[in-house]
Amino acid sequence: MHGGTVRGDGMFAHFRTAALRTLIPAVVAALAAPAHAQTYPTKPVRLIVPASPAGGLDQVARLIEQPLAAMWGQPVVVDNRPGAGVMVGSEVASKAQADGYTLLIVNSNLPPNAILYDKLAVLNGLAPVTLIATQPSAMGISAAVAATTVPELIALAKSSKLTYASTGHGTLGHLTGEMFKIATGTDLLHVPYKGGGPVMVALAGSEISIGFASLPSFLPHRKSGRIRIIALTSSKRSPVAPEVPTVAESLPGFSVEAWTGVFAPRGTPPDVVRKINSDTVRAAQAPEVHKRFLAQGFEVQSGPPQAFASLIASDLAKYQKVIRQTGLKLK
Repeated sequence: MHGGTVRGDGMFAHFRTAALRTLIPAVVAALAAPAHAQTYPTKPVRLIVPASPAGGLDQVARLIEQPLAAMWGQPVVVDNRPGAGVMVGSEVASKAQADGYTLLIVNSNLPPNAILYDKLAVLNGLAPVTLIATQPSAMGISAAVAATTVPELIALAKSSKLTYASTGHGTLGHLTGEMFKIATGTDLLHVPYKGGGPVMVALAGSEISIGFASLPSFLPHRKSGRIRIIALTSSKRSPVAPEVPTVAESLPGFSVEAWTGVFAPRGTPPDVVRKINSDTVRAAQAPEVHKRFLAQGFEVQSGPPQAFASLIASDLAKYQKVIRQTGLKLK
């Protein structure tokens, strides 16, 4: 499974620098542009969601849509455009008129999908606006797996043939599984499923050994005893399940963060980007909206566009490295 050529860290530092060179200008480039935000918005705003209705990403869009519409006095129209991971909707957004009236809400599948679908040009056509929230991702195991800690699981994986499930080929869960294999020197067999629900069913039925998915996907199944949440893949423990350790506590430096954020087409006037950033942050942090985010397992986080651009560049470098090391390709 670990085909392909492994190259030095210098190359990946160069990749991250190159990514920053393409992303940061989208944020900084137009600082001298004329003001447009004084009257924005004067008409409905389209919010593209590159996923199907009722899924996790769509739910986040619906949470943010209503307070923004109320704040702006204009409808915010959710436009679902699923396909090719998150790339179909993202490409539509990247080619839209750069006037602030088309926005994209997308998750952390964007960087690896842009690499795997050879669509980095799409990402370069987008201007990061703001991070909205992060969501812990977890590693769960079937009750049939004789391990209770990450070190025990690693030892078992080195002596037994184990399988791992993700929510689909090329998704963040798939990349997480491959990163875990590289970090531990294990050879797990990947079994892709169509979403977190099927992964939980497969785990509960002991069809697969390990599953990588969002923490909220696992939480309803803890009491059954058929699935054990063994660790979080994020860098810190979650207040939602503070008793669950992180993979990094056993494998220092291991970190895969799931996030959701807003983009605009590259070239959108910077004062409009700043207004969308400020208003989106304010909408997400409103007490009732914040409470609903927490109920779905999200931690509201935000910051300036430059910070979001740096996060994306870091993700690009990280996943490019994994994809090169494993020779991972879309099927």
